[in-house]
Amino acid sequence: MVSYNDASRYDGGYGSKPFDNSHPGDDHDGYEHNGGYKNQKTKQLQEELDQVQIIVNENLGKVMEREEHLGNLQGKADRLQNQTKIFNSSATSASRTMRWRNMKWKIIIALTIIIIIVICVAGK
Repeated sequence: MVSYNDASRYDGGYGSKPFDNSHPGDDHDGYEHNGGYKNQKTKQLQEELDQVQIIVNENLGKVMEREEHLGNLQGKADRLQNQTKIFNSSATSASRTMRWRNMKWKIIIALTIIIIIVICVAGK
């Protein structure tokens, strides 16, 4: 039985060899032995890939910085909200205190006027 996987024994008729699309001196890795890329398009794609990778890494760094800044902003917003609650309660308390003081002075002035009028009317 003839094994077609063994290229040394392959005989496809007419003295042919198995199909080989390689060129002399080709390692099938796309790279020539003189140090350059066999295919300029492959080199261009690799450069674009490298640039995209650099951009992706920069963008990831920026995202992490933004996340840190957002965390700081969230903390500041929380503190500001707590301070707002404290301010509102203090302002409400101060408003009540001032309203009561004004009311006391109005009562004192009204009583003083009434007493003066009673003295004036009684003294005639």
